[in-house]
Amino acid sequence: MDYLFDIIAALSSLYWSYIGWAVICAAGFYLTIISRGFQFRAIGNFKKNIKDILQEGGNKANTGIHPIKLYFASVGGMVGLGNIIVISTALMIGGPGSIFWTIIASICGMLIKYSEIYLGVKHRQPNKNGGFDGGPMYYLRDAFKNNYVPCIAAFLICLYGVETYQFLVLVDRIEHSFELNRMAVILGLLALVLYSSIGGIKRLASICTIIMPIFMLVYVFVALYIIVSNIHILPEFFATVITSAFTGHAPIGGFVGSSMILATYHGMSKTVYSGDIGIGYDSIVQSETNIVNPEKQATLAVYALFTDTFICILTNTMLGVTGAWYKFNHLDETTIVSKTIANYFPYSDLFVTLLLFFAGFTTIIAYLTTGTKCAKYLSPKYGKIIYLIYAIFAFIFFCNFSQDKVIVVMGLLSGILVLINVSGMIKLRKEIKFN
Repeated sequence: MDYLFDIIAALSSLYWSYIGWAVICAAGFYLTIISRGFQFRAIGNFKKNIKDILQEGGNKANTGIHPIKLYFASVGGMVGLGNIIVISTALMIGGPGSIFWTIIASICGMLIKYSEIYLGVKHRQPNKNGGFDGGPMYYLRDAFKNNYVPCIAAFLICLYGVETYQFLVLVDRIEHSFELNRMAVILGLLALVLYSSIGGIKRLASICTIIMPIFMLVYVFVALYIIVSNIHILPEFFATVITSAFTGHAPIGGFVGSSMILATYHGMSKTVYSGDIGIGYDSIVQSETNIVNPEKQATLAVYALFTDTFICILTNTMLGVTGAWYKFNHLDETTIVSKTIANYFPYSDLFVTLLLFFAGFTTIIAYLTTGTKCAKYLSPKYGKIIYLIYAIFAFIFFCNFSQDKVIVVMGLLSGILVLINVSGMIKLRKEIKFN
């Protein structure tokens, strides 16, 4: 089994080192040019856009879910362990330069994200439950004029939707913090996940609307406090970020050194994973909006990715200015974050455990919910039950492996999905409006 994971890791590294970053950058730069920098205009017009979205979303005559609830559902899938644990891996292995490539991936990714949401809403179909079915399956079907590519995408999202990595992190953390029986933790968490996800996008949106604002406020406060406490180091660290992005970084402390390729690979791949850039999850969620105009919901997705990236940068800046990225590099990322926070706040072990639980839980149920919708696309009659049985097996199975092995599976799946989705977006590029 270790041999199989090694092959997957090699393929993921090869893809993201030489192909993945080029696909994201090329698509992002192209969309930036033809949209005249829409992502920057969207951020500049934040107040007006939100007012328009709230106005249309408040129309109770429209079918679907309120856009702000879907914003938090979207953020719930993106803002999680990827922003705290996975993104710190980029810093630990790729060095400070990876932060620069995180920003580049995000800038390019905003319009990729915009495009997939726009197409998801435009090509969605009403369902018998009074909502909508949308996502890459529907616009890829129109893009490629067949059902083979959409089915492949749906199948891959099904695999991706069982978020085994974040499930494993939570199991490890809860078992360690509370000294509980591992199988009891697995089964308890599994029951909670299944209950929360089978309620569909509507239940997901309601849960995330409660949890995510609290989580984001608390985490942003903690990270900013630590950064401000080390503000004198900030200019030097940011200078290192810029230089290391193109030259790599020499060994220091527990950090073994990195090249530009390593910085690019980890910065880009971890950002795509954290922000669900071009993967398809977000398109499925936000296609349930009660907004008729796809442009407005797609603009909201830009803000969601901005939020995600902001938290990613906060995490790595916090680890950067404290020196944790090289002082504790020999430890796992969860412990590094915990030790960093422990230097500034009491009861950090319990605090980090709760923080990781809420962050990871929303992401797990978000992905499982969208995976279920993809399974129903593949088989309207039996898809849901087959998928849930598979999910139960996969969650339990991957809890027998280490976190670093499980994450490479997610990295390779995300890479393949990006290729498929970006290809479809480019084919349908004339349909996408940027105003």
